[in-house]
Amino acid sequence: MTAEPSALVLVADDNAGIRDTSAAILRAVGYTVTEVPDGQAALEELGQKPFGVALLDVQMPKRDGIAVVEALASSTTTPVIMMLSAYDFDAELRERLDHRVYKYLKKPVPPTVLIDAMCEAAALSRAALA
Repeated sequence: MTAEPSALVLVADDNAGIRDTSAAILRAVGYTVTEVPDGQAALEELGQKPFGVALLDVQMPKRDGIAVVEALASSTTTPVIMMLSAYDFDAELRERLDHRVYKYLKKPVPPTVLIDAMCEAAALSRAALA
């Protein structure tokens, strides 16, 4: 499955290996990807470009993925958000982020799962813009 060429994706993860691998997988199927190592850099990028999808690690320095999602709550242009974690997502976290997160993915994410989830999220983003 290939991506829409216009799909702009942000990948935010403090683990360089996971960040680079996720970005490479997404680029290989046609996404335009920007990579950042922490939540503060994610917020800066999200303020500058119209990302369709943001893939955010839950635990990052400066600002974690949860703080990024909460900061975006007041934004007029919010991307479709997917969260990544090496740990299970507990009910409290899911309730706290409720409808603001489209999908939760557990690391390591198999490439086919990442691609399928990204295709779904990008489709939602395009539908929201239409």
